[in-house]
Amino acid sequence: MGRSFPGLKPGTAGTGGGAGGRPGTGGLLPWVLALPPLGAVFCFFVLPYLAALALPGFGGGRAGLPPSLVPVTLFTLKQALLSTLLALLLGLPGAWFGFFRRRLRALLGIPFALPPILVVLAFVLFLGNSGWLGRFQAFLGGPPLRVLYRPLAVVLAHGFYNAPIVIRLAGDGIAQARRHWSQAAASLGAAPAGAAFTVILPLAAPSVLASALLVFLYSFTSFAVVLVLGGGPAATTLAVEIYRAARISVNYRAAGILALVETLIALGAFLGWGLLDRALTRRRDPGTGEALPEAPFREGFAGSLIGGIYAAVLLILVILPILSVVLQSFMLRPGLPLRFSLQPWLGIAGRVIPALGRSLLLAGASASLACLIAVAAAGSLRLAGERSLPGTLVRVFSVSPLISSGVVLGLGWLLLYGRGSLSLASLAAFHAVLSLPFAFNSVLQGFRDIPANTANVALSAGASPLTRLLTVDLPLALQRLRSAWAFSAAISLGELNALLMLGPESFETLPLLIYRAASSYRYGSACAAGTLLILCCAAAFLLAETRSGGSPRGA
Repeated sequence: MGRSFPGLKPGTAGTGGGAGGRPGTGGLLPWVLALPPLGAVFCFFVLPYLAALALPGFGGGRAGLPPSLVPVTLFTLKQALLSTLLALLLGLPGAWFGFFRRRLRALLGIPFALPPILVVLAFVLFLGNSGWLGRFQAFLGGPPLRVLYRPLAVVLAHGFYNAPIVIRLAGDGIAQARRHWSQAAASLGAAPAGAAFTVILPLAAPSVLASALLVFLYSFTSFAVVLVLGGGPAATTLAVEIYRAARISVNYRAAGILALVETLIALGAFLGWGLLDRALTRRRDPGTGEALPEAPFREGFAGSLIGGIYAAVLLILVILPILSVVLQSFMLRPGLPLRFSLQPWLGIAGRVIPALGRSLLLAGASASLACLIAVAAAGSLRLAGERSLPGTLVRVFSVSPLISSGVVLGLGWLLLYGRGSLSLASLAAFHAVLSLPFAFNSVLQGFRDIPANTANVALSAGASPLTRLLTVDLPLALQRLRSAWAFSAAISLGELNALLMLGPESFETLPLLIYRAASSYRYGSACAAGTLLILCCAAAFLLAETRSGGSPRGA
């Protein structure tokens, strides 16, 4: 599943010079700050990934291409494209209605921040053969609901829970275009519908396409959703086949070939998103690097009414499956009438507290490490300038884990470092790399939000670039840093791929406990652990979204 982009808004990236549009500072200091993030990404991401991709030429196993390569690749592309279309269909109305977009983004962000294994569990409980929606349909006399364990379930899960990407990223582009150009179009005699299709949507097209590429990327590399909800060998994806080849068949050569194909396609989508993002950065004021002023825009009565109906429907379809997890954790067994029971909680009483402690410890360690790397990377770019060599290297390295599949990265770690090297520190490093793009963009956006005159005042007062960075820039970007930490923690809380690929049997976290309970059809116990994970992720998300009064305005 996808993750949202704290601090990354199309049309809000700086242009040229340092963050915020100011010229960078040359010298050795930017390189000193760049070395830790460059070294961390190289050791924890680049080397393991290269090890996995080198398997087709140097690994052991059977020769030749895997026979399932073509059909699996085609199905992976098909489900990712259909998931992207569904996410656009669900998200674009929310992106258009600005008033509801702001509120939807906050409400839908909580289930969106939940880990894929919880999304799977929620869909099983809500859309399963004996799920809540099926029971309601049977109560009305309708036919049995048959959705799960087929490609439709995968597309629905990806589409529903990636729709907030469209609401957030495309919505920002649409809102900016409407506020800048709607009055001009109206003054020239354009009707609202005509202005929408001839002015607003064409101007917002790069934002819409950028959000679509991110949804495609997340759906294409999805693992846990397809592993549980897929329809067997005929409806499997590259990520699932990599896991099966490496962990079940122990055919590393086949796993490497599949990993290479997945990486090349994901890289293409990532490069397309990067080109669109750079195009969107040029919409900043070239003189200051700050966003152009926006005129207020208000919805009419009809727009507010339609937006309200849309918001209610979308919240029902997205929130109710999550609430099903909580409700099921306090039921003796599925069915009507409801029978309250603590048995699901008692069934995992001896395991859930240690699993929760491990999850929180791992999340705190990985989030702290990700933020340290992100601050060094963003600080180097702030001092050197975005068009400088260290700034370019830092940006490319820090964002490059976006193309990673957790399964491929886990395979590389397994081959390069071995299972004997696993520890809390190595798992924290693994999770930190996965969350680095989000942390880096959030901290960097915090630096960009600082007015240019603030930096000038600090420099004119005799502060060195490093002193200004530590005593002025970093405190002013503290809200963004807090958001980066909280979102990185949420990502770590729900990460399952590394644990499944690397196989530390003794280090059971909440996602692994949920997966094992759901795999053995103990849905009550899985829901009990899932409820705790929902609370932890919701707390992290609320921490990321809460803004203090004096902080720069967030995404």
